[in-house]
Amino acid sequence: MPRKPRRQIVNFAGSPAIKVGAPSPLGDIYYWVMEMSWPVFIGLASLVFLAINLMFGAIYALLPGTVANAVPGSIVDGFFFSVDTLGTVGYGVMAPATHFGHAIASVEILTGLFFSATMTGLIFARFARPRESLVFSNVAVIGRYEGKKALMVRVASMRSQPLADATAQMSYLRTVHLHDGRTFRSLSTLPLMRNVNPLLGLSWTIVHLMEDDSPLLESLLGEDRFLLTVTIGGLDTLLASPSQGGARYDREHVLIDHEFVDVISDENGTIRLDMTLLHDAVPISG
Repeated sequence: MPRKPRRQIVNFAGSPAIKVGAPSPLGDIYYWVMEMSWPVFIGLASLVFLAINLMFGAIYALLPGTVANAVPGSIVDGFFFSVDTLGTVGYGVMAPATHFGHAIASVEILTGLFFSATMTGLIFARFARPRESLVFSNVAVIGRYEGKKALMVRVASMRSQPLADATAQMSYLRTVHLHDGRTFRSLSTLPLMRNVNPLLGLSWTIVHLMEDDSPLLESLLGEDRFLLTVTIGGLDTLLASPSQGGARYDREHVLIDHEFVDVISDENGTIRLDMTLLHDAVPISG
C-alpha cells in the first residue's frame, strides 16, 4: 500500500515545524519524554506512579483477605500496601496473606523494577544530554570586515569555563524557481572566515565575506522567504560533554550597513565581557 504524502509547514521565524499527518508523539515515547520540560516530566512520572498504585490497591481491596492487617475492602490500605510493595520497602505491618496475594505482589514487584529502572534511566539521560551554553546576538549585521562587505553574527559563552574545539556553520535558505513553475528550497552553507575556535571563552564574531553579487544578498533583498541559520558545537571543558547551540534570523533581524558595538574591554589588565551589549548594533557612519 503506498504511503500517504506528508505535508510540512515551517515557520521561518524560528519556531518548531508543524508536521501535518505526522505520526503521534506516542510513536516515539522516549524522544517525547526527553523533549518535555522538567515540571511536565515530574508531573507525568507522578501520575504514572499514582496510577500503578491505585490499580494494584483496587485489586487488593477487591480481594479481601489477600493482605494481612488490611481493612477488608479498603482502597486506602490497598493503596499504601501497593506503595510499600512497588518501592520494595516492606515495613512489615501489612503483608500478603494468601498464595494469590503473594502472586499479585510478585507481579507488582516486577512492575516496580521496570518502573524504577525506566525512571532512573530517563532522569540520568535528561541530566546528561548536551546543554545549550551559548547566547547569540538577536540580530545579524551586514557591514565591513577588513575593508570588505561581510555578514556577521556574534555569540558569547554563558559558562565560566571555555568551550573547546568550537565549530561554527552558517547557512541561508535558497529559493530556486524552475522553468516549469515549481519551486524548491534548500539550506546553502556559507563559507566563513574562521569556522573553528580552539577555545571559546568570551565572545566570537562569525564572519562570512560577501561579494557585491552575492546570492545571499539577492535573497535578503528579494520577496521570497528568507532564513539565516547559525549553529555552533563544542566540548564543555568542565563537564567533558558536548555543548551546542543555534540561532535563526529572518529578514527583519538582518541589519544592513550596521556594525556591532564592542563588548570586550581591558580594565587594569582584566579582560571584561559586557553581556548587556551583546545584541547592540549601530549604523555605520559615513
